[in-house]
Amino acid sequence: MTKDCRAKLPLLLFSGYAVFITAVTLNRDSWLRTATSVELLLASMRKVKGIHPYRHLAHVLLPEHFHWMFTPLDTENFSHIVAAVKREVSWQIKRREMGNAKLWQPRFYDHLIRNEMDFVRHLDYIHFNPVKHGYATQPAAYAYSSFSEWVNKGVYTPDWGASGIPLNIQDLNFE
Repeated sequence: MTKDCRAKLPLLLFSGYAVFITAVTLNRDSWLRTATSVELLLASMRKVKGIHPYRHLAHVLLPEHFHWMFTPLDTENFSHIVAAVKREVSWQIKRREMGNAKLWQPRFYDHLIRNEMDFVRHLDYIHFNPVKHGYATQPAAYAYSSFSEWVNKGVYTPDWGASGIPLNIQDLNFE
């Protein structure tokens, strides 16, 4: 992320707080590898947003886990939002008879974003994750993330992350 783009970030947190989530599939089964499963997860996020409003900040969906950053708007308990998304995905898959409805590890990792630097590090971590795991050579080449939205906002350049892991996230590991 370029230094001049960091000035655009403070207002993104609005009121409340942002939270970073890592959710992992049961037994690290890679059922999120298909476009159908990815769209089902994104549709579930949109549906839950209508019940438990939040501001979607960033995401990356990998075959066996996803990272997500959002700001809850009307609840102090972000766990309700995560649980509702996981439950909705499970119900939809069971309803469509696409497989086992038990899809998720029972827990998830969460981290409350503390300040602007913490926000930037987690945003970078999310968007570099497909490169870290070998699914893409650079963030722009991976379809299942919010990277292109942040390029459109002017926060990243299209070639960000192409030359290697950014220094500010080298010590992070939320798998």
